Amino acid sequence: MDISKLDLFFAAANSENFTQAAEKCNVAQTTMSKYISQLEEELGVKLFYRTTRECFLTEAGHTFYNGAKELRRDYESLTKQIQNVTDNELKIGLYGEFFDLSVLREFRDLHPEIELRVVFDDKDTLYEQLRRRKIHAILIPDILVPAEYSNPSFRTIDILSGDAFLFCSKSALENYGSIENVITELPYITKASEKDYHEYCTNILREHFGTSFRDVTRVGSRAKQQLLIELSQGFGIMLKSEAEFKDQMISIPLKDVFHETLQLYYSIKHVPAHLRAFIDYIQSISLAD
Repeated sequence: MDISKLDLFFAAANSENFTQAAEKCNVAQTTMSKYISQLEEELGVKLFYRTTRECFLTEAGHTFYNGAKELRRDYESLTKQIQNVTDNELKIGLYGEFFDLSVLREFRDLHPEIELRVVFDDKDTLYEQLRRRKIHAILIPDILVPAEYSNPSFRTIDILSGDAFLFCSKSALENYGSIENVITELPYITKASEKDYHEYCTNILREHFGTSFRDVTRVGSRAKQQLLIELSQGFGIMLKSEAEFKDQMISIPLKDVFHETLQLYYSIKHVPAHLRAFIDYIQSISLAD
């Protein structure tokens, strides 16, 4: 079946007349009739009921019409993907805003011949794009990688770790008298929506401070998170590289208890040269450290 000729079938189905369909497609009526007959012979079913003036889709014709529409959409989408892919493109999915990502800028400067593109989305969408090879890898904190992502054909490489701090306002600490009371009485303000992550933080705080939070306030950006903490509407756990707090804030290091590492997540079945270059660069940094 020639996908490029499906327009002849669609024209006949929509016009319900071979002659009119042929005129719309700028082909002879005999060409239209011959194509439909060849298509029916190839499929082994009748697609049209024919009269001297009109034609109507059979039940099989309707089924083929709907399927062919989807087939052509998929074909056009695949064609666009192929046309948009270049040999020097490295597309990285990024989930979260937790780390200093200067490693990307440094790699770009070191390899100007590689077109580095970063895309943002939720982790499930990024995982699906990685599985379908629409992106080459994902940058994601290790504690946010779901257990269901475990797959023998996927690998992770540690890139860097961050120093975590618990932040609250000085006024919140004065009002509640101790950091333990702040944790107990105020909500935990975070950008992360994952319940597993919230549970991880709950356990860390309970082990380190003997108490934990009851409520979670989820915000969409670092700026909102910082504002609510500054206004004493909660407390947060942030990496040092994220924080831009001023003198009115209290920070308590959690280096020995809160561990978070940025990882590169990729499929060993799809490691083109530009991704290999990025992996080699990451590993060279790790060896240097």
